[in-house]
Amino acid sequence: MSDPARRFRPATEADVTRDGHRFSWLKADRWREGFRALVLEAGGELVGVGRIGPNPAHPLRDLVEIEIAEGHRRCGHGTALMHELGNYSDNPLSDKVVPGSERDLFLRSLGAVTYLEVPLLRLELAAERTARWCAEAREGRDGAVRVIPWTGLPRDQLIDALVDRYTWQHASWSPTAPRETIRPVVGEEFYEGAVHEHSWAVLRDGPITALADLYDEPVGPVREGSLEAVGAASPHARGDVALCLAAWLEDLRAAGVATLDLDNHPTDPHTAPLLATLRREAVDPVHLVEIPNALTAQLRDVP
Repeated sequence: MSDPARRFRPATEADVTRDGHRFSWLKADRWREGFRALVLEAGGELVGVGRIGPNPAHPLRDLVEIEIAEGHRRCGHGTALMHELGNYSDNPLSDKVVPGSERDLFLRSLGAVTYLEVPLLRLELAAERTARWCAEAREGRDGAVRVIPWTGLPRDQLIDALVDRYTWQHASWSPTAPRETIRPVVGEEFYEGAVHEHSWAVLRDGPITALADLYDEPVGPVREGSLEAVGAASPHARGDVALCLAAWLEDLRAAGVATLDLDNHPTDPHTAPLLATLRREAVDPVHLVEIPNALTAQLRDVP
């Protein structure tokens, strides 16, 4: 890492203009508040780029991305660039990897550890048992609840519910920033990115108690989305999530959707047990990993 042939410097707009087509992570330094972007030169050639900065939703870990040009990998450049970027952070660094991928193996070599495994759970909507499951879930419905698509609800009410849901879902393993900070990201952006006519909500005596949101991509017979209760501790949370899921599955099946991938966490206390009662397949697993930095790197290196 002390190779004198290596040189780190802040990325410039000229770098982006000249080499942006080569590196998907190339941004000019400080292109966003709190973020740093570096380029790595070796032998006078730009061989790597990286960026690091705060996670706006999860302030206890920083985001980091690097990219090393083909033909210059496995030369120590990636390790050197990660260590250089770590000088701009006092937090552990966070990333997402596919198990066994080149990216996964590289980050493991730097000491990365998994803090959550997240598989997509794929449901076959045309299965007859799925239809029977939905009918059974509706059997316990009482007069205090309404199950309606997002198109029937005010924008601000849905955004507030999305923020509430996200905050408690992550509280135990990746605490969030304050509501006013995360609202534009996990509230407004999630709202704008959903297909409203095929996203559903359960209301109990007025407030929203469960949400199912269909993502706008991918399009076609395979779709993706997520759902959970809006509050963790409601005595009706499990049943309301079941009602929401049943309405969602029946709606998507009628719209010709063949399979639905659930982008949920295995830690979701209401949705995970409900999905376990359906026939589902785990596909495309990813690991959320933490790379030691600052305090965690210091403690790891204690002799």
